[in-house]
Parts: sequence; structure tokens; C-alpha cells
Amino acid sequence: MLTGAFGCAAQAQVPVANIQATCKAASAVTLGLSGNTDSQNDINICLDSENRARQQLAKDWSTYIPPTGPECVQTGVYLPSYIEWLTCLEMNKSVRQMRQGGQYMKGLTNPDGSMTMPPLAGLGLSIRSSILRP
Repeated sequence: MLTGAFGCAAQAQVPVANIQATCKAASAVTLGLSGNTDSQNDINICLDSENRARQQLAKDWSTYIPPTGPECVQTGVYLPSYIEWLTCLEMNKSVRQMRQGGQYMKGLTNPDGSMTMPPLAGLGLSIRSSILRP
């Protein structure tokens, strides 16, 4: 069994991230790009978003399978983020569910078992035939 943040999923708590530092750094980048001077508003919006993501993580923490955690939840990295952790955990959970249901292969497998790419029209791409033909 894994120890640390994912030792026992039902009893484990969401690791702590310094969102104040993360939001302050993100605000500085935003200000540098936009030229705005209202950094406190940006910081407050960021803190609110991070706190909502932490609440969602705490609510759903026991539903995440431990092996998913170490790759998603890393407290010692530069500017850790609850939003980033939540996104990673949810994506991994969705992929795992699709694989268990066999849905990830649907539409990509030919009758002979070979793989194919999805049709471009299904991806919302519009390619004119003149591009494909010389």
C-alpha cells in the first residue's frame, strides 16, 4: 500500500499547497502581460478558484485510486495548484472508467482489429479536397 498523501484514501486528507504564493505569482505574470495594475483582484479570484478546487478535492478524495495520486499531486513542485491536481485526478479517473467500459476503442477499431483515426468531420475540422489533392 502507498504511504503519504494516498496511504489510505478513505482517511487521507488533501495535501496542503501554498496557494497564496501560487496566486501571487500567477497575478504577477498576468499583470506583466496585460499592463493592468489591479493585482489584488486577480489574486482574490485565483484564491477563490483554488479554494473551490480544494473543497471539491476534499469531497471526492476517497474516490481517487491511490496509484493516480503521485503523478498528479506533487506538493514540492514550483507553484502547486489544487486546480491542477483536481484536473489531473479527474482526467485519470475518466480515462480509467472509459478503459474499463471499452469505450476508448469504440470508433477507432476496424472490423479486422486494426486501428484507425477518427473521421476528421467528427473532430470539427474542415479540410477542403483541394488541399488533399494536388
